[in-house]
Amino acid sequence: MKKVLAIFSGGLDSLLAVCLIRQQGFVVEGVYFETPFFPAERARQSAKQINLPLSIVDITGEMLTIIKNPRFGYGSGLNPCLDCHLLMCKKACKIMQEKRYAFIISGEVLGQRPLSQTKEAMLKITKECPCGDYVLRPLSAKLLPPTKAEQEGWIDRNQLLDIKGRSRAYQIELAKKFGINDYPAPAGGCLLTDTIFAARLKDLLVHQEKINRRDLELLKLGRHFRLNEVTKAIVGRNQRENEILKRLSLPEDTALEVINYPGPFVLIPYGGDFAGEELASILAVSYSDAPKGKPAIIFIKQKGKVKEVKAHASPKEELHRYLIKKRRIIH
Repeated sequence: MKKVLAIFSGGLDSLLAVCLIRQQGFVVEGVYFETPFFPAERARQSAKQINLPLSIVDITGEMLTIIKNPRFGYGSGLNPCLDCHLLMCKKACKIMQEKRYAFIISGEVLGQRPLSQTKEAMLKITKECPCGDYVLRPLSAKLLPPTKAEQEGWIDRNQLLDIKGRSRAYQIELAKKFGINDYPAPAGGCLLTDTIFAARLKDLLVHQEKINRRDLELLKLGRHFRLNEVTKAIVGRNQRENEILKRLSLPEDTALEVINYPGPFVLIPYGGDFAGEELASILAVSYSDAPKGKPAIIFIKQKGKVKEVKAHASPKEELHRYLIKKRRIIH
């Protein structure tokens, strides 16, 4: 019995793609390509629902390289969708060859995504991918040229589908037939399409040469303020974020907290300069419950050393000029 590799997103379409191929007698195993921009939790939950063996492969380093200089450009944020899909296809090809899968499937639907799921984009990926002829898209296969699996008679093309467009009405009905009752909403899978996250990532790429996974995880938390060229402050918005920021902090970071009043944990990744630290102290007081018009005491900790400073709150409207916020991304 032939084994098939599914590039699995965890969404409804990828669930259905697996079920359709299983229906023709194939054993299907999945792979999820993970980064902080699209973590694997959703895919794990979906795979468990249909008993799909799932491998997780981290592609963070390769994605960062692509984001800095995408060959095929960006979407509305910093989402290099076509480059990303091509990368995943190439990685899947390598796995297919190493583990001797017969072919690869994907849950992509023609016309569902404007950058990566047009017919032109799909054909481009097929052409550029080393094993592009082995990549089958079961939900839209009848609208695309036959793949190797169809040409060789491994699979019955007549049992594949001709879905196109953004409506999910047909997929929802099909899910009921396969007994799939729990699947995620179609939006929100990739943080690179989120304009606030994209603005933060753009700022990080401009101001920091070496970026690690911790730096990317920090982009998901708090309010981010670019105080000057060498100082960025992250202000926790609630107790949960404060605790996560504390767990992610390193000895070389600078951490600030107002004493005797509830308030945010403020993190300056890798420290900053004195002027930035002064502004971060003002941020800490301004977003705390310290009385307005009176100085508050802030503990500042770095490399195991703690010092006390005093600062007054400023109107938040004045501080918003430093906020890294939702804006049009200029590439």
